[in-house]
Amino acid sequence: MMSRKKDRTMKKNLLIIVVLSLLFIPVCRRGDRQAELDRLEAQRETLDKRIEQLRAEVARNNGQASEEALAYVRGIEVQASLFRHFIQVQGTVESDNNILIPAQSNGMVKRLYVRQGDRVAEGQILAELDGAILESSLAELQNSLSLATTIYERQARLWEKNIGSELEYLQAKNNRDNLEKRLNTLQEQYRLTKIASPIDGMVDDVLIKEGEMAVAGRGAVRIVQLSKLKIKASLSENFISRVKKGDAVRVAIPVANRSFELTIDAVSQVIDPNNRTFSVEIRLPAREQGLKPNMLAVVTINDYTNPQALTVPQNVVQETGDSQFLFVAEEENGRRVARRRTVTTGEAYDNRLEILDGLDAGETVITLGFQTLADGQPVSVQRED
Repeated sequence: MMSRKKDRTMKKNLLIIVVLSLLFIPVCRRGDRQAELDRLEAQRETLDKRIEQLRAEVARNNGQASEEALAYVRGIEVQASLFRHFIQVQGTVESDNNILIPAQSNGMVKRLYVRQGDRVAEGQILAELDGAILESSLAELQNSLSLATTIYERQARLWEKNIGSELEYLQAKNNRDNLEKRLNTLQEQYRLTKIASPIDGMVDDVLIKEGEMAVAGRGAVRIVQLSKLKIKASLSENFISRVKKGDAVRVAIPVANRSFELTIDAVSQVIDPNNRTFSVEIRLPAREQGLKPNMLAVVTINDYTNPQALTVPQNVVQETGDSQFLFVAEEENGRRVARRRTVTTGEAYDNRLEILDGLDAGETVITLGFQTLADGQPVSVQRED
């Protein structure tokens, strides 16, 4: 009886222990999950490499001849060379002197002297407003001034001989001076009836017509100076620290079938809040024939240069998780094998990728057939040109 009672007590205690263990295990597991996850992630790369090694071993068919697992690939020998990165944007041809000349007074357009496309010189009269009333007033005022001048000169000679009064002399002088000032004012008003070009250039547009009324301050004729053309382009604000004055740039103008090797002349340091861009300016060679304002230009800016860069075709670099890798062919025990190499990459341009770390000059990078390779797999490498 005592033995049975003791057995029942032991079973009861054992049941309690089991129940408590079952309750405690999930708590422990929840606490260990993060640590286990961290440990597995740290081991992932090692496990990936081990899997590839095992695949290579399986491919050898459990000790059969290694030639059966031999992979035929192509590769290139990497050497340091000049690498340049470029930014390509669209721009437009502009003129430093693109001037809309306004009428300087109100009046009917009496005569137009130019048409669109005409070349003009600085100071050349482009159009003339009706100034008949001013012309009549000028003629009348000039006659009055001529008489006043004659009277003043006679009064001055008499005054020098102490003949006549000083008041008469001063009145004659004042009358002449006032008429001269009025004449100068009227001549300036008459000059404003003429619309003249302030620069040498070409007539781009004529906005007035003969017989119409011209309004002071409103544009009349647009003059463009084609000898001072420039390219203006807008770049994303992400490049503002990488682009500077003096950077090399290629400019192509497709419609004119022209291209130039130039440098950046100006870089804006202000971001446009509307589109988050900044502008650059590139001056075109003086007096380039066939180029017109508002032509489309393709601007290619060299924003990064490495004279001793190791580069590979962009497609040979693969990614797994947060790391990048490629395959190189190495000599081991008298044969060539593929080795997976973790690398750090830099800039990419024109299908070339800069390798900053993980690769040395003179090594052979596998460029064709790398997709199915395993680390340590024997390879036969054919060199690419």
